[in-house]
Amino acid sequence: MTLTVTDNGGKTGTKTSAVTVSSGGGGSQLLGNTGFEGGTASPWSMSSGVLCSNSSCSGETAHGGTGFAWLDGYGSATVDTVSQAVTIPAGETSATLSFWLHIDTAETSKTNAYDTLKVQVLDASGNVLGTVAQFSNLNAASGYQQHNVNLSAYIGKSITLKFIGTEDSAYQTSFVLDDVTLNVQ
Repeated sequence: MTLTVTDNGGKTGTKTSAVTVSSGGGGSQLLGNTGFEGGTASPWSMSSGVLCSNSSCSGETAHGGTGFAWLDGYGSATVDTVSQAVTIPAGETSATLSFWLHIDTAETSKTNAYDTLKVQVLDASGNVLGTVAQFSNLNAASGYQQHNVNLSAYIGKSITLKFIGTEDSAYQTSFVLDDVTLNVQ
């Protein structure tokens, strides 16, 4: 690039220099199939019967699009899982897991968490590095709620994100998950 400058006295000078233009540090999203769309779970791994669409599972609907994951809701002792392996690149300054969750329940207790959903981070060997969020029948609410979890501690690591729904032997609790993203900057 050449810059030409003219002063008030009419003298002109030029300077040629290389110029680098950067994108301004925008972020990126690391997960695949964030909305469980297309009738396939891939690249998610999930329990049988968890993948749903607005037309295949009655009683619940997607937050966005037509696909969603429906953990538990049976009213019997059950464990359902949804997981995806991901590498958070070194050099990022932040990593945020974001997801939409709808919880409905037939549990009547206002004090006992009988049915739970844990959000865990696992290493490549399947060891739990941390439980980063936990919900229960006590968090039931009408409609979806958005949740954000700071995963910056895992920058530079290959991890697996795992949602684990655990239901006891009576009264259903449904954990309906959609639009799961992992944004880094």
